[in-house]
Amino acid sequence: MGQSLPNKLIHELPNSSKDALLKKIAYLETTNKRLVQEHQSKDNHIASLERKLHKIGDAAEQRDWLLDELTKKITMIGEIRTDLLKRERLSAIGELSSRLAHDMRNPLSIILNTIDLIKMKHQDSLNPDVKNLFLMVDRATSRMAFQLDEVLNFVRSAPLEFEKKSLRDIITSSLYRIVIPDDIKIIKPTIDAEIDCDPRKLEAIFSNLVMNGIQAMNNQGTITIRIFDDEQHVTIEVEDEGPGIPEKLTKKIFDPLFTTKSRGTGLGLATVKNMVEQHSGHVHFRQNPTVFSITLPRIQHKQTVRIP
Repeated sequence: MGQSLPNKLIHELPNSSKDALLKKIAYLETTNKRLVQEHQSKDNHIASLERKLHKIGDAAEQRDWLLDELTKKITMIGEIRTDLLKRERLSAIGELSSRLAHDMRNPLSIILNTIDLIKMKHQDSLNPDVKNLFLMVDRATSRMAFQLDEVLNFVRSAPLEFEKKSLRDIITSSLYRIVIPDDIKIIKPTIDAEIDCDPRKLEAIFSNLVMNGIQAMNNQGTITIRIFDDEQHVTIEVEDEGPGIPEKLTKKIFDPLFTTKSRGTGLGLATVKNMVEQHSGHVHFRQNPTVFSITLPRIQHKQTVRIP
């Protein structure tokens, strides 16, 4: 085969020009190799920098994640600390309230029994004014007894005693525990359901909710109680015609010692929530109209005591 064109042209050059050209070619080849090596070195350096930047990015993301987690933990610790302080305060208040409630129940019982005896012995001779006075005393002492029960129900941690009971019977019994004003109408549920429960605890729940509605309506209006039954759960609603609670306060209504009323312990709804949760249930609140809704399981699977 013949020579390539560049080699042929080089071969035809004079010797002096040929040597100069070959040296130039050799220099260019050496320079090209050096440039290729430098370029490869720069590429390697750039790749190394990119890996380092990627690691820095990962480290920055991890730092941000750690800062976010740290902020959450600090917030959680603050909430736990606040909750512990609140529990300590409530524990001290609860112990004192329990002692006072126990001490007050005895003289209160004496007052109630004495009034009942006077009314029985002098029923025919009492004039209307005295009867009205006795009625006022009855209502006042009943309100005091109800508030004492609220305190004791909140601070006591007695185990539940489960038995199968009719909800309508429990609701009816709970209404006997409170004084219902003449201008208050109670509409009882039209259906019934049997559930596993501690009937004394449920009586306290319904008494609290009905009394809460009576006070919200200023002793005048209608309270409607409804029962919704399915295979696994029972829902009881207590609706009143009161003005409701300001939206900004609705998240606090189940907090202990919180109340919007001029009188009361602020423990009623907290006690309701506690007792409902003891029954593995849930309590919810909604407005327009004001409704407290309690959902309870029909059958209790974790029972501390069961009465046949």
